Amino acid sequence: MTTTSTSADAGQRRARKKPQATERKASSGPGKTSKTAGRGAPANRSDQTGPPPWVGEWPRLDGPQAPRFYWANPERDVADDTDSVKAAKFTSRVTASRCLPWQWDGLRDGMLRNAEGLWLHRIWCLVCTRQQGKTWIMVARILYGLFYLGETAVYSAQRGQTADAVFARVVSIIESRPSLAARLISKTGGKQGRGDITVRARNGKIAHLRCGVRSTDLGRGLDQIDLVVFDEAYNLTEAEVAALTGAQIASPNAQTIYTSTAPVASIHAFCSIFAGVRELGLKGHKNPENGDPELLFSEFAAPDPPKDERKRAEMRLDREMWRLASPSHGVISKDRDIDSIRKVLCINAAGIALWEADYLGWGEWPVTETSREPIIPIEEVWVPLKRLDAVLAGQIVIAVSRTQDKKRWAFAAGQRTIHGEVALELGKYAEMNIGQAARYLLTVIQKFDPVEIIIEGHDPGVDLVPVMRRLGYDLRVTTLNEFSIASSSFIDHAFSGDICHTDQPIIREGLEQAAMRELPRGDRVIDTKEGSVAQVVAFMLALWGVLEFAEEDTPAALPVGAEGGDVDELASAHSGYLEQFEATSSHFADWDLTT
Repeated sequence: MTTTSTSADAGQRRARKKPQATERKASSGPGKTSKTAGRGAPANRSDQTGPPPWVGEWPRLDGPQAPRFYWANPERDVADDTDSVKAAKFTSRVTASRCLPWQWDGLRDGMLRNAEGLWLHRIWCLVCTRQQGKTWIMVARILYGLFYLGETAVYSAQRGQTADAVFARVVSIIESRPSLAARLISKTGGKQGRGDITVRARNGKIAHLRCGVRSTDLGRGLDQIDLVVFDEAYNLTEAEVAALTGAQIASPNAQTIYTSTAPVASIHAFCSIFAGVRELGLKGHKNPENGDPELLFSEFAAPDPPKDERKRAEMRLDREMWRLASPSHGVISKDRDIDSIRKVLCINAAGIALWEADYLGWGEWPVTETSREPIIPIEEVWVPLKRLDAVLAGQIVIAVSRTQDKKRWAFAAGQRTIHGEVALELGKYAEMNIGQAARYLLTVIQKFDPVEIIIEGHDPGVDLVPVMRRLGYDLRVTTLNEFSIASSSFIDHAFSGDICHTDQPIIREGLEQAAMRELPRGDRVIDTKEGSVAQVVAFMLALWGVLEFAEEDTPAALPVGAEGGDVDELASAHSGYLEQFEATSSHFADWDLTT
């Protein structure tokens, strides 16, 4: 990923003076605080006036205080920072602690108001490596909203222990200060992932905070939600977002915060929403003209890793990379702790991916709709591969895949042509339960006597394997490495013209949605969680099966009537019309066996 601005540039953009808040003169933007900071040098001594009192001095702090990727509304330079300053002062006073420069920069940008008195940034996205202190920012925002603004806030986390920890932290702060404890009206829960606090704010309003584990009913009973914090946003579904943000419509000045470490898409299945918000921020970072004015985006990460696995492994051990990924390095984040966790986690591909995401910011991000490039250009590459007169020879391979919602099954067949290409065709793509799928596959086996029946090891349809085994048929379950080979082979053979098909519209539809993703060790596979692509998965597994297992000159596998006939006669014998898929020809006799 290309960075279009340096940390110093970011500081130049973000330095601001505002007469309404004189405390700001003592502050510096994120670039200012890290402009001259290097290893062993304090990150917050780059200006003459020094940091504001709620930031203080941090001699051991040597992590970069500016985010690597950053976007904010250009009007931030003239926005009202009164709430930011009050929130920082208030939090410092009630916690008897001072924040780090990058924490103050984040809080300040997140609580700016526009000329209408509304939050300048309606949406706030913070991507930060693990154990850096981002919770301080969230707690400061929540406390100020409770006691100064009278907000109704919901803090949601993926794990119960995270929600309980934040709830306990807020309660501890309130109960340790008599002036805040006197405003506490009620406190319930706080264990097993659910807690509620009600207080009387300074403006007389009744304010409410709910902390809990993510669910679609977390906001139940709250008609108007002013602030929503989605922590651990690497795992967030559309329904969970809609359940809380829908209740924000009634708020006159709502704000939503998404914050997390970088996800690993192959492990965190529901990271697409977080990835989509991040992508909006990256658009503004790369080109301010494309930035969303309602979004604040900051991401802390080490420089991008090299594609070469050996170089990546070397970079993973480079402690300078650890520092560059850690804004709180030297104070909260320390090399000894990072290395200790590395020794435990980095024993396999999944552990390496999680450690890299948590401590280097090297996440495995899913491909989103706006960033997707077609794996095979439809008009330029796919359409010219249409062959309606292909004559088949050799053994047949059947491949099966199931959609992620487990509603539809896709069955594809592959077989060599007499000219050497591999003919691929979808026979059925329909809603079926597992029993119906097994019966259909059994009929296909009896008709075609395939040399292999293939399914991917992580496919939602893999439950079919034991069902078919009881019927006396073994399915070949591919490994992740084989699935990677099948993915790349499908694309390579399409570009080289070594496959043919009947141009079924359902396959075109799948190719338009299909995307590739990179696994932690650099292998690329088709992203089965992007769109409805089971039919494409079945196609590429059928191709791989033919390449691996099918013999090309087996007489028994020749099409019926192939012996002794010429090409035209053979083509005519097997040119059925697949009405279900709008194909003008079929390579396989009796392929649609539903009747």
